[in-house]
Formats: sequence, C-alpha cells, structure tokens
Amino acid sequence: MLLHVFIDEFETQDKIQGEILQMLLKRFIIKCFRAAKEQLIPKELNNKQVDIIRKFNVLVDTHYKEKRHVKDYAGLLFKSPKTLSNLFRIYNQQSPQQIIHNRLVLKAKRILLYTDRNISEVGFDLGYEDPA
Repeated sequence: MLLHVFIDEFETQDKIQGEILQMLLKRFIIKCFRAAKEQLIPKELNNKQVDIIRKFNVLVDTHYKEKRHVKDYAGLLFKSPKTLSNLFRIYNQQSPQQIIHNRLVLKAKRILLYTDRNISEVGFDLGYEDPA
C-alpha cells in the first residue's frame, strides 16, 4: 500500500510534493524498523534471567582453568545445563560452551602475546596435562 502511495505521489507535481515524500519516507523507515525489531531483536528477558547470564559470565572468568563444562557452571548456578543453553539461545548469545572455550582461547592468546612461554607451557598453565 505504501509503495502505491509513493508512486502516486511521484506522479503528482505540486508545491508540497517534497514534504509529502519526506513524510512517506519517514513512515516507511518506521515500518521497516518495527518489522526488523519483531524479527531480529531477542525476546525480552526479565531481570532474573539477565542476572543468570551475568553470573555465568563472571563464573567463567573466575573458574575457566578448572571448570570446562557447562554442567559445572550450571551446578554453581543451581540450574540445569539445558536451562542455561535455552536462556542463551533466547538472548541470541553464543552457547555457554562457546563462551567457556572463547575464554580459554583469550587467555592462551594473552599468555602467548605477552610472555615468552611456549605452547606446551601455556597448555599446562591453563590446566591441560597433555601438550597436544
């Protein structure tokens, strides 16, 4: 419908054509924004859910050397691993396991960049017993 109004307005030559086209363009942008918001922006989370996500990230930063599995963090949060995974999916975040892996990789990169340790030492420092 808006497209037909645009076409009709382009064909009408008068003094207010520019203003009308600007108004129609604004209306079109608002419609696009609302459609994108419905499709792309995650469902609203309540404060309790956001707090769980925040606590998970804090726990990963604190325990990434010892705890490598989602179930470990789920236990600390008194949630099931499935509940955590579903919560992160609703929030359109990386999976909890990806967050744990990314934290380990980040630490390894920092150690390699800012120290003279070799790969085996970095692996051992991060809690891996096998250099491979």
